Amino acid sequence: MLGMVALWIVGTGLVTWGSTQLDDWHYGRPRTFQMDARVGHDDAVTPSHFIAMNLNRHVLIIELPGGDTSKARIYSGPTLFGDGQELTPVTLSFKDVNGDGKPDMLVHIQDQTFVFLNDGTQFRPLKPGEHVTL
Repeated sequence: MLGMVALWIVGTGLVTWGSTQLDDWHYGRPRTFQMDARVGHDDAVTPSHFIAMNLNRHVLIIELPGGDTSKARIYSGPTLFGDGQELTPVTLSFKDVNGDGKPDMLVHIQDQTFVFLNDGTQFRPLKPGEHVTL
């Protein structure tokens, strides 16, 4: 029985270590995700480039409209709380969630999704009373 408990503790530690190593290889430190997307803030040729970062538990999203660094915008996301949250990856996706025909930004953190609505020139957080369909 004692051997099974020891095996379970060692196995759990190895799974946790392996998961952290996979995230290190995929997202680096600080946890960083990037992608290109056409959101209407860019020119006709080059899509916008997005960088999502978990910087010491503070979620930051950087948008480079049309890849132009002189027009960069920084959006502040939520602050993460809890042990180990500085290693939580942040990812993005884009989908029209309010039916206005413009792709909105969805920020994914573990099992939560935060919505930033597209106003045509930039993104903004949801206001109280606004309804979206994920």
